[in-house]
Amino acid sequence: MRIGLIGTGTIGGGVVEILESKVSEYREKLGLNLELACICAKSEEEVAPYKAKGYATTTDAMTMITDPSINVIVELAGGYEMPRKWITAALENKKHVVTANKAMLAKYGHEIFPLAEKNGCHVLFEAAVGGGIPIIRSIQEGFVGNNVEHLSCIINGTCNYILSRMGESGLSFEDALKEAQANGFAERNPTFDIEGIDSAHKTAILASLCSGKYVDFEKIHVTGVSKITAEDISNAKELGYKIKLLGIYGRGEDGAVDARVHPCLVPNDHLLANVDGVLNAVYLQCDNLGQTLQTGAGAGRLPTASAVVADLVSLARSTDTGARKPLPMGWFNKENAAKLTPIEETYSRYYLRFTTKDSCGVLASITGIFSQNNISIESLIQKDVKDPGKVSIIVVSERSKESKILAALEAIDSLSAIAEKSQMIRFLK
Repeated sequence: MRIGLIGTGTIGGGVVEILESKVSEYREKLGLNLELACICAKSEEEVAPYKAKGYATTTDAMTMITDPSINVIVELAGGYEMPRKWITAALENKKHVVTANKAMLAKYGHEIFPLAEKNGCHVLFEAAVGGGIPIIRSIQEGFVGNNVEHLSCIINGTCNYILSRMGESGLSFEDALKEAQANGFAERNPTFDIEGIDSAHKTAILASLCSGKYVDFEKIHVTGVSKITAEDISNAKELGYKIKLLGIYGRGEDGAVDARVHPCLVPNDHLLANVDGVLNAVYLQCDNLGQTLQTGAGAGRLPTASAVVADLVSLARSTDTGARKPLPMGWFNKENAAKLTPIEETYSRYYLRFTTKDSCGVLASITGIFSQNNISIESLIQKDVKDPGKVSIIVVSERSKESKILAALEAIDSLSAIAEKSQMIRFLK
């Protein structure tokens, strides 16, 4: 199998490294001949180290894509439009594709997968979600005897590191982010991660796989972690919970898909609670299997590259024997779009924090608004805060419909005694 590689960055370099160390083993043990036929990057400077080692190189991906001697294109350049162009051209040239590009798949998968099916080609993307965790293959093949009823995932290492450090050391969000950047766990501009966009791309892909419907990432509810405070982390700890940014998928009785990304209070005895640092994890509840958790490095040079190489080995074995046709992905199109459950129609318990002026009648006003909206209160705690003349009121609601909670918060935030915008975080269960 002759491979054309686009992208020589962190993951691309890792793929070359693994292939150099493993290719003879694959040949001897698996009878597979994986040949890295050409390496492409955007400049001669970037391909120079590989040219010096004897590899064929190019700075024009299309010359490699149209080369009839190359069987598979590995796209690791990132971005939206150029990878879309390259992958579309590769499929039209009857070439298989391996990619780690979750953003492009989430945005253009409805075009890519039907085109692959039309041309009898594989598109493999294990590295796009969860780094080295083999969650894509697990859902497509390992759990094929199950319906996934619920999925919760910690799928962004930057956010998990920040929240973990806030819990371990009492750091503010800003200080934890600076530490993450200093340690190479967060980008200089971290918006894509901390506002949940990266998690939304991955959650949409997982929700599409689990439901067999196209889940548009631009239509799912997304809330990031930038508004989480050290006070929220401390309060959650007192309640017996940790705060995690989760991607969530669930099946509604009416066939609707519940897919969203937001912070959650996760109970300490839940499988996800102790997944800390930069680790990723995917928790599934299946009808036949029950609970299962897959965890591991969600990013990084070799963990992600190992997932790319695993896809190449799987592809080589399939095409070599002819035993496996491409997995059907034609349902990943807009004509088969999932009906999404609006976030306002979901139910949860809620952690609510109000910062108020220390004045008479405030508590009565807040509880009165909850009563007017038919929201039951499970517990209520009043705490002093550093600012004189202010208090913090922590409310844990009973299970309620989100639209009622939002209506109550709007009314409470309009009270003259409210000093800051209220905080709302959902419980996982």
